[in-house]
Amino acid sequence: MVFSFFKKKEGDGKPEPQQSGPVTSPRAPAPAPATGAPAHAATAPASAPAPATAPPKAPAAPGKAPAVAAPAPEPSSYNLQELTIEVADSGTHLTAEEEEAVVLYANGQTAAAATGLRNALQGITGQRRHESWAMLFELYQQLNKRAEFDELALMYVVEFESTPPLWREGVASAAAPRAGTSPAGGGAGYISLPASLNGDNTSKEVDRLVKTCKSGSQVKLDMAKVTAIDSMAAAELLFGWQSVRKVGGVVQIAGAETMIKLLSSKIETGRTAPAEAPYWLLLLETTQATGNQEAFENLAIDYAVTYEVSPPSWDGSAVFTAPASKAAARPEPAAATPTPSTHSPDRLVLSGALLQGAAVQIQSIRAFAATQNKPVLDFRDVTRVDFETAGQLLNLAMELVQTGAVVRVASANALVAGMLHLMGVGELIEIGGN
Repeated sequence: MVFSFFKKKEGDGKPEPQQSGPVTSPRAPAPAPATGAPAHAATAPASAPAPATAPPKAPAAPGKAPAVAAPAPEPSSYNLQELTIEVADSGTHLTAEEEEAVVLYANGQTAAAATGLRNALQGITGQRRHESWAMLFELYQQLNKRAEFDELALMYVVEFESTPPLWREGVASAAAPRAGTSPAGGGAGYISLPASLNGDNTSKEVDRLVKTCKSGSQVKLDMAKVTAIDSMAAAELLFGWQSVRKVGGVVQIAGAETMIKLLSSKIETGRTAPAEAPYWLLLLETTQATGNQEAFENLAIDYAVTYEVSPPSWDGSAVFTAPASKAAARPEPAAATPTPSTHSPDRLVLSGALLQGAAVQIQSIRAFAATQNKPVLDFRDVTRVDFETAGQLLNLAMELVQTGAVVRVASANALVAGMLHLMGVGELIEIGGN
């Protein structure tokens, strides 16, 4: 992020002098009087009052150049009222669809990530946004969907007028489900709520929520970005949540702390305001989904006191529990211990899925970086990085930057690179290249 606090004007960059007439130097001699003019006309008595308007300028004497006004003195400082702030962001931006695909993939929901990104592809056709295409190619590769990969390759040629990525034969499909099993996550979906929620945009998100869960599937609802919500939006979201429960769906929430803090700021025990009721009820639902029964029951009593009604009851079935059988249904390649490259001593090769913090790999990177001035982390064979590991990599990146090490992550696939950028790792170390 680069901040430019002083933005110059177009032109020479200097402020325009504010003046209504010629400016002369206080030390410049008075212009000579015209030939034949009376001597007393050249000067005026000191006691004579100043004329209301400036007298007409006398013509220059023959053979003499006319007097030239001295330039106005340059101001000693900028006019603070005219300054603007320019912000230039040098980071890599992900679209909402790319961000959703990255998060789904990091959570092991590869099929859902591919479906969402493929549906979004039509909307960006003609924009030549390479990131979305690269992610979808990688998803099809991981899912071992050769036909879909080849179809996408033909579309790529039309879009970019260049050679598409090639199918990698013999690559272990880390995210592909085994025969006889359902796709990762059991058809789970991911919905990320926008920063500002109102009645209109929330109804669209609620429609997606209910549609995803109609078959009894679970859905992950990310609330981490929400910073503003009105009463109508709270009512819409509450209605959608209850509708999901009626069809047998389960909502897994992320960023609950953000939503709980926001909703808590909009209510007050004992203040009976009908418009605040949706905030209370959504706060109860969110608190219950976190599994914090004590906090829920305390809040339920405050709600009952405020509106003079019976307190809502705890419903343990509304608490999301990850099914162990689904977690074990899809094999993940074991992350091997990183090894230095036999060709480049400054390169550390990592492989497999880096999950649950990847403590062994993080420690290996730390030890390797201590021996190199410009260590390169080779992610060519890294299939997936989850949230926990990305967080550990961010902590490690901050640590290494403080030591002066210049670290680079090389050859990461589009989805892994997207996760690292999303978590802010790309703001500290370089991501890209071979």
